[in-house]
Amino acid sequence: MSTKKEGNQYDKIFKENLESVTLALIEKVLHIQVASYEKINADLQRTLERKPDQLLKVTNKAGKTFLLQLEFQLVNEKDMVYRMLEYKALLARKYKLDVLQYVIFLSDSKPRMRTQLVLTDLVFSFQLVQFSTIDYELFLSSEKGDEVVFAVLGKFGDSKPEQAARRIYERLQQTSASPLELDKHLQQLRVLANLRKLTDYIETMIDSISKYIKEEDDILFRRGEKKGRLEGKLEGFQEGEQKGKQEGRLEEKTETIRKFLKDGMLTTQQLASYFDVTEEFVENLRLNLEK
Repeated sequence: MSTKKEGNQYDKIFKENLESVTLALIEKVLHIQVASYEKINADLQRTLERKPDQLLKVTNKAGKTFLLQLEFQLVNEKDMVYRMLEYKALLARKYKLDVLQYVIFLSDSKPRMRTQLVLTDLVFSFQLVQFSTIDYELFLSSEKGDEVVFAVLGKFGDSKPEQAARRIYERLQQTSASPLELDKHLQQLRVLANLRKLTDYIETMIDSISKYIKEEDDILFRRGEKKGRLEGKLEGFQEGEQKGKQEGRLEEKTETIRKFLKDGMLTTQQLASYFDVTEEFVENLRLNLEK
C-alpha cells in the first residue's frame, strides 16, 4: 500500500474519531488536567501548506491557559522540526498564548525525526510520543468505541497478539451502539492495524479477529478478503457503486436494509442516510415487511 493511500486512510479515521482520541491522549498519555477547552480552527493556509491536525485552547486545573497542538505522523519526516517551529511562531503570534506541541508517531518503526533545533539565539523543541509505547489497556478500558479502536496501536505488554485482538474485538462489541457502528469500528481497526506496520504479527491479529465473527450470522461480513480480513458490506456497497455495479449492490443493499428493519434498531432517517437511499424507499420496504 502506498504511503499516500495509507495517509488518506488514517486521516479519515482520525477525522471521524478525532475528538474522542484527542481527549483520551490529553488525559491518559500527556497527563494534562483539563478544566475546560475549546477547538480552534487555525487558518494558516496562506503561510503553511497544512493546518494543524488538532489545535485546542486549554485551561488546566491550575488556571493556566495555553494552546495544545497535536500532530499525528505515520512516517518520519526529516523537516518536521522546522514545520513545528513554523507552527509555533505563527500560532503564538496570532493568539498571544504559550503553545504546547506534541507529535504522535503512529508507526511501530523507530522514530528518527529531529525534535530539537539549536540555532544562534534560538533553541526550539517539541515532544514526540510513540503510540506503540502506550499501554493498550488505557484505550481498551474506554466506554467509547471511537477510543477503543486505537488500542491496536498500543503496547500489548504480556498479552499475546491473539489475546489482545480478542479483547479489542469483544470491547468493541460492548461499546458499539449498533451493528453499523460496530462495522465501522472493525473496519477502522483493520486499517489501523495495517498502518501500525505490525510486520511480525499483523496476520495473526487479523486472523484472530475474524475467528470471533460468525460469518453466517453477521450480515456485515463479506467473503473474499485475503486471509479472512473484515471487509464490511457497507464499504463494499460504496466501492461497488463506484465501479458501476449498481444493480447487484442495490439488491444487496435492499436485503441488508430489510434485516435492519426487522431488528428495529435504526430509524428510517438513519437507514436512508447511511445507505444513501430515500426515506420513501426505506418506508416502502418497511410496509412490505408488515404485510
